[in-house]
Amino acid sequence: MLQGSWTLVSGEQDGVEIPAADLDEYHLTITGNRHLVQWAGAVLEGTHTIDESQTPIAIDSADSVGPFEGMSLKGIVELDGNQLNICFAAPGQPRPTEFTTRDNKATVLHRWKRQDQ
Repeated sequence: MLQGSWTLVSGEQDGVEIPAADLDEYHLTITGNRHLVQWAGAVLEGTHTIDESQTPIAIDSADSVGPFEGMSLKGIVELDGNQLNICFAAPGQPRPTEFTTRDNKATVLHRWKRQDQ
């Protein structure tokens, strides 16, 4: 369900909005259980697992390249048509329960739009 290429339409990091001028620098590619995020010359790469039996849907990420290299992150994900929302807690923190980083509920929230096929 998450396969393909995505562009960032909005996001938060630790309660602070990503500036609109920076959004076009972010790109996500998902192939199988592998993800690649590129932004401003930086790269984050790794694998993920999804548990659709949970509400919201759970996602666990293990990154092999980037700022979370060697760490595991717990998150939640929802797909609404061509919009993908992903929210992750900081490494070692409990899985978020809602799609926000406000009030320290998570550390990263990204809203992606599927690129035209």
